Formats: sequence, C-alpha cells, structure tokens
Amino acid sequence: MTEPRHEVHDRATWAELFFDLVLVFAVTQAAHLPVAQPGWAAVGRTVLLLAIMWWSWVGTVLAVHGVEDSDRQRFFLFACGLCAFVMAITAPQVFTGHGQPMLFAVAHLLLRLLLWQTVRRKGAYAHAGAFGSLLSPYTISLVSALLLIAAAAGPPGRVRDILWIAAVALAFIGPALLARRLSRVQFGATHLPERFGTFVIIALGEMLASVGAQAAGAHLGILSWTSVILIFLLAFGLWWLYFAYGFSAVEHSLRTNQVRGTVVRDVLSYGHLLLVIGLVLVAVGANTMVGNPTAPPHGVPGYLLPLGATLFVTAFCWTRWRMFGAPTTGRTTVALLLAALTPTTPYLPQLATLTTITTIILTLNAYEHWMVATGRPLPLIHR
Repeated sequence: MTEPRHEVHDRATWAELFFDLVLVFAVTQAAHLPVAQPGWAAVGRTVLLLAIMWWSWVGTVLAVHGVEDSDRQRFFLFACGLCAFVMAITAPQVFTGHGQPMLFAVAHLLLRLLLWQTVRRKGAYAHAGAFGSLLSPYTISLVSALLLIAAAAGPPGRVRDILWIAAVALAFIGPALLARRLSRVQFGATHLPERFGTFVIIALGEMLASVGAQAAGAHLGILSWTSVILIFLLAFGLWWLYFAYGFSAVEHSLRTNQVRGTVVRDVLSYGHLLLVIGLVLVAVGANTMVGNPTAPPHGVPGYLLPLGATLFVTAFCWTRWRMFGAPTTGRTTVALLLAALTPTTPYLPQLATLTTITTIILTLNAYEHWMVATGRPLPLIHR
C-alpha cells in the first residue's frame, strides 16, 4: 500500500538546514540580552524576540511543508534566511536603538510578505471558501508585522514595548481564531516532528556553546569544573526528556489525531515555543554558575536556571495534555518541585542549586526509563 504524499517520511532538505543555521545565530542574539542588561525587562524582551523569531521559523517550515525540493523552494528559503539573518543581527538593539529597530521590522515584514504570498499560491487554505486563500494565520501575522513597523517608528520606551507585546499576541492568536480553517489543512506526521526537534537541538546547543565559551576563557578550579560537568549532565537530562519519549509521542499524536491542525498549533507551534524559551533561560542562568559557583547568585540571572527548567518540564505537561488528555504524574511533580525551588535560589550557593536541579532531572530520566523498560504504564493525572 502506497503512503499518501503528505505521510511520506521526507527528510529535512539541505536548504532547510541552511535556513536553520540562521536560527542558531538568532537564538544566540536573543540570549545575549539578559546577560548584557540584567533585569526582568531584559528577560521579557528576550521572550518577545524569541517569540517573533520562532513564529517566523514556524511560518517558513509550514510554508514549505509538503512541497517538493526544487530550485524555487531553495531560493525561497534563501530569501527567508536573508530576512531572518538581518533580524538576528539587529535584534539586540530592537528595543533601545534608533536605526536598528526599523531594519528589524522591515526585514520581518518582507519575510511575512514572502510567506503570505507563498501560502496563498500554494492554496493551503483555498478549501475555506472565497476568502480562504486571503484570510489565514499568515494574513494575521502580516498585520502583526505592520504593528512592529509602527513600534520601530516610535521612540524607545513603554509604547514600543506595548506595541511589541500586541504584535506578538496578535500573531500567536491567529491560529486559535482560525482553528476551523487550520483543521482542514493537511500535515505530515513525520517531517514536522523532525523539523521542530531540530529547533530543540539548536536551543540545547546554545546552552552548551555559551557555557563552553565562558569556561574556555577562564582559569577554572575544581568547583568550576564541577559546575561545567553538572551543566553538561543537565543538558543531557533535558535532551533525554525530549528525544527519548517526547519526540515519538508527537509523531504518534500526529498519526492518530483526526484533527492534525490542533496538534500542529498547540503542541508544535505553542508548546515547542515554551520548550525553547525554557532552554534559553537555562542557558542564560547556567552562565552564572561557572565563574563563582560557591557564591549565591546576584539579581535576576540567578532565578533563570530553575525558572527555565520549570518552564521546560511544564511544557511537556501542556503538550501531553493536548495530545492525549492527561499529563504524567512524574513530570507534573518535577515541574512543581522546580517551581518551588525557584524562589530559594538567591539564598543558596549556585553550585547547590545546579546540583539539585540536575539531580531532579536525572532522577526523572531514570524513573521514566525504569517504568518503560519494565513495561509499567506511566501514571497520569486525570481530571
């Protein structure tokens, strides 16, 4: 029996992977904000930047999904990559600079125009009636891009931040508002999980690269080397949470869910953003652990490691609920433990916080592995 075209396990093309390289740089740029300007405002702006870059990446992935690899597709991806590259370069000055915000906003608008036109030509929403090809999540994201143009035209400050929040909220609410149209779009069950898993790898790579770069430029003592090893083990534990069981669960959900658009929206688009933000916050928080591991953290960065780990594990609870109706007891318990640990971090040596979080994550890994290996079902939290 021949698999339907949208079910074929197409591997990511080389052009798609080239486009992903831009996102490596973009994640690094966004993660730089809380380091250069410590404070909750910088953390919030990092989240907004990551959200826009993420939504641009998601839009591009879905726009080329199901399209045969061709010169036309490659040139399209290269054009999108150039827009995203300009966005990544100008990202650190988006909220404070005077010339760079407009460059960012124009590059983003051009990217959204490219995506809107491509999806319209592809006819992915043509089934939705006379206005189906015009009114889609891509149209709403285009309006969101115009809001960013307005934000860039004004002076730095609260008004710019409010416009950014409005633009991000509008872009993300689009798929929810147009859920009925999205439910009829065909999505493959293998290619998309692979593409979204790639972004998780990118965020994990940022964690290791930032800590490794800091460690390489310093003279490390025994405790600092202990911190480096623990951070690597933590990265491994977070990788295991996603790729040992989470990835296959997404594939299974896409194969079995009658409305695949719901999985693409809630699990891949929304849920994976939470995963990526969590990993970036972990990366920023881990940077503070290497230099002086025995001292308590100072300021906002001290909260970011447990906060990011909490968000990462909580995202699995959300996605598991959206896919199968109930989160697992183990991951829910760990999310609550990490959330309870977060307020205590200013009073603990950084090495103690890092050791505790790493131990909790690795214990969860071991517990789930034992449950699966012995054929026991993972306990669920039912309503």
